[in-house]
Order: sequence, then structure tokens, then C-alpha cells
Amino acid sequence: MKRVVMFLFVAVLSVALCGHSQMVALAASQYPSKPITLLVPMSAGGGSDVMARAIANVMQKEQILPQPLVVENRPGGSGAIGYTYVAKRVGDPYIVTTVSSSFWTTPLAGNSPVSYKDFAAISALAMDPFLLMVKWDAPYKNLHDVLEEAKAKPDGLMISGASGFSDDRVCTSLLEKNAGVKFNYVPFEGGGDAMVALLGGHVQLCWANPGEALSQLEAKKARALAVSSDKRLALLSEVPTFKELGYESVVFLQFRGVVAPKDIPEDALSVLETAFKKLSESPTWQKEYIEPNMVTARYLPAKEFSDAIAKQNELYLSIFKEVGLLK
Repeated sequence: MKRVVMFLFVAVLSVALCGHSQMVALAASQYPSKPITLLVPMSAGGGSDVMARAIANVMQKEQILPQPLVVENRPGGSGAIGYTYVAKRVGDPYIVTTVSSSFWTTPLAGNSPVSYKDFAAISALAMDPFLLMVKWDAPYKNLHDVLEEAKAKPDGLMISGASGFSDDRVCTSLLEKNAGVKFNYVPFEGGGDAMVALLGGHVQLCWANPGEALSQLEAKKARALAVSSDKRLALLSEVPTFKELGYESVVFLQFRGVVAPKDIPEDALSVLETAFKKLSESPTWQKEYIEPNMVTARYLPAKEFSDAIAKQNELYLSIFKEVGLLK
């Protein structure tokens, strides 16, 4: 009798454990079971915000994930506030964030308690060039006019950008060094705020990604004098590159992608990586984000993006030292 009872107990226990394992596997396979926050550590209207809203829209439109991505802006500290908020959610697969220059530059400037090492890479999505902008009615008709005044009035022309240590600051430094001029750089919380400062007449110049600038260009509120890409942009073919104007060192593009807090479950990372790969291959994504925002598509899976993130950090460190922003 005791053997029979023991046998039954073991059998029931085995079934229970097997059932538990199946439930765990089922729960894992059902990720995500609720909406995922897509946090933008910059203000609304900037390049990171434009990309995040395009991601959320295409994901939902094509039902790439069973749950929506909900965009949330949490600006401040040149990205430090938003990135710190995400980094503290260690292991939480229900929050991801956009990657732009401040992901690297704010920590390098010593203005963030977290760095790229506090995140898990998901995927790279694009490379973004920069436009040098002026108001539509500005007296400067081309880059030559700007540089002539800048030479005559060192620090006299104000140029706005996103944060003190950013791609905008890098582009400013590259142009200053290559053209032998000095601007008065004015940092803002994001590209949207930097553009508002230009349109309000508070600065004379502004750096902007094509996606940030397109609506202002189409409304004839601003003009682009030059672009930091190797070649002219198809939708802005009238805008010359700095390179063709003789400033060959002013060639710079920004990495854009998505990361999560470190130590998220492997199954969740796999689901997200697969979802963003599908996004990158979607004709809708190409049509609604890549083409109209004039960015270069650059998909990288998690491992490759993780390696690229580390290399990008070294690149910024090298550039900042070269232009004198870091010792």
C-alpha cells in the first residue's frame, strides 16, 4: 500500500511540475502581454521623438507585436533623466528607449549616472545626417555668407543644438575647425527646442536632422544651407554638402536605434529583436520613416548593435578630445 501511495504521489508531483514548466514556457511565449513603453529621453518634436512615433505607428499598423508601443517623453539633463529612468528598470522588458547621440555624449560629459553599459542593445535602425539651418528671411543666402560674418564677428553668431555634448556640438566644432571660425553655441534639451529658438529669432543658426527640419522647410519658415552627409539628399537635392563646398571634415551622421534595460529575459530580447527586424524590412517603415525623414537605413541585430555601441563610444571620445571638449 505504501508503495502504491508513493507511486501515486510521485506521479502527481511529476504532472504538477510538468504542468508548471509548461505554464512558465507558455507565459514566456506570450510576451508581451501588456503595452510596452517606448520612452523618448528628449522633448517632443525632435529627431528621437519623430523616430519613436514612427516606430509605434508602423508596429501597430502592421501588427508586428501583439501589444502596442506607447510613446512617452521624459526630457531633461540632455537625456540623462530619461536614460536613468530606464536603466533603473533592470530586467524589465516592458520599457525600451531610443538611442541618439546623447546616449553616449551625456555620460562622456560626466552629466549622467548611467552609460551605455547599463543597457541591453535591441537593434540599430538608421543613420541620420545634419542640416545647418537659418530662418527663411535670414540675410544669409548660403554658407559662405554665414562664414564671412562669423570670421568678422567671432562668437557673434549664435547656433542652437541639442545639449552641450551632442552631435550638434560635434558638427559645430568640426565646422569651426575646418572653416577657421568661432560660433556661440547655445544648447537646448532637444532638437525641437533648438528649432523653436531659431524660428523665434533667439539664435541665428540651428542644427537639425532632416526629419526635424522637413516641416519647417516645407512651410518656408527655415532654409537649409548645407548637409553633413557624403552626398546630397534625394528630397533636398538643392542643399549642398559641406564636403562639396570645400569643408571635407564636416561629414557626420548620427546612429539611431533602440535599447532596453540590462538583464531583460532572453525570450523577451529575442521577441523584440525579431520585431524590430520585421520593422526594418517593412515597406511601410521605409515609406513612412526612412524616405520622408531622409535617413539612411542601417539595421543591426542585438549582438552587432551592442558591439557598434561600444565602438561609437570610442569614436565620440576620440572626437571630443580632438575638438577640445575633453582632455
